[in-house]
Amino acid sequence: MNRNSPLVSILVPAYNAAPYLAELCESIRAQSHQNFEVLILDDGSTDGTAEGLAPFGRDPRFRILRWSPNRGVNAATSALLGLMQGEYWCNPGADDVLYPGFIAQRLELLQSQPGAVMVHGPAELIDAAGGPARFDLPKLDFPARMDGTRALAVLLQHNVISTSSVMARSDLTRLLLPFFLCDWKYAQDWYLWLLHAATGFDLLWDARTLHKYRVHERSLTSDPDRAAVRRAEIRLVPLCALSTAAQFSTLAAAQWSTWRTTLYRLWLFRAVRLHQEGLLQRQWLHLAGRAYYGRNSRRISLLVELCKHGWGIFLTGWRERQAIGSQSFKVSGIAQINDPIFC
Repeated sequence: MNRNSPLVSILVPAYNAAPYLAELCESIRAQSHQNFEVLILDDGSTDGTAEGLAPFGRDPRFRILRWSPNRGVNAATSALLGLMQGEYWCNPGADDVLYPGFIAQRLELLQSQPGAVMVHGPAELIDAAGGPARFDLPKLDFPARMDGTRALAVLLQHNVISTSSVMARSDLTRLLLPFFLCDWKYAQDWYLWLLHAATGFDLLWDARTLHKYRVHERSLTSDPDRAAVRRAEIRLVPLCALSTAAQFSTLAAAQWSTWRTTLYRLWLFRAVRLHQEGLLQRQWLHLAGRAYYGRNSRRISLLVELCKHGWGIFLTGWRERQAIGSQSFKVSGIAQINDPIFC
């Protein structure tokens, strides 16, 4: 790494975030650690985002990029990851706020643990106006350090990582970027964390609350089509991420051997529900088929897959219900893994 390069890259995809971006940028400027670059990508905003960013463009540490039309958070995040120069990176939301010690304290912890790929932590939840949010996230009892094998298993059970809280090592992320290809709409962060966990490096938990995460009422509800995409991705992301990670990771390959069929059958069960509601997209079937059968698989028919996996889908569903019954936290992935964190 060039000695003149910033130590930390702060990556911010922004779409119609005019009311909040200035507060985030000011919180970045107020950091106790100042060796950073800020890369902000205005992802085709149609509000006053560009005008609100103009004053920060005069700060040489801030680099403001724009494209149009809007391409989504997955494309924006991928582009920023490809441009970062820092040895470490973080990814606050455009409407979040960092406490002054965020960079310094996350950085100190990660630098002291060379066998860890990233550190994450809790957030203070705020509403659109910046007051306390009337919404609580379930509290999970994370160990301060989770070995890579367990971290991958836990992430296959649920996305436990709040993206805004993360600081990660850039060199490992750069190695993973060629595998970060699918155009996910809502769960791209889960896919990325699964790839990171597959490296076998450890996952650190910092119990200090070092940022504010803004919860919007509109983010808690959505129209049926958007909700369908979320429901589909919750099942597709762990299936596709583990299939992809098995190409470069012996750890992921072992988990793929164990959970490949379970992941696919969980997806098929979800696909049936979406089909009954008239919301199933054919591209989702083919994406899942390529993950399960391989890239050269034939075009997938839901009816054919149900004939092949029907009894197995029933057994998988029964095992999932049994596992869920013993857990206090509702997971989105494979409940059968049954890590004690969720019990």
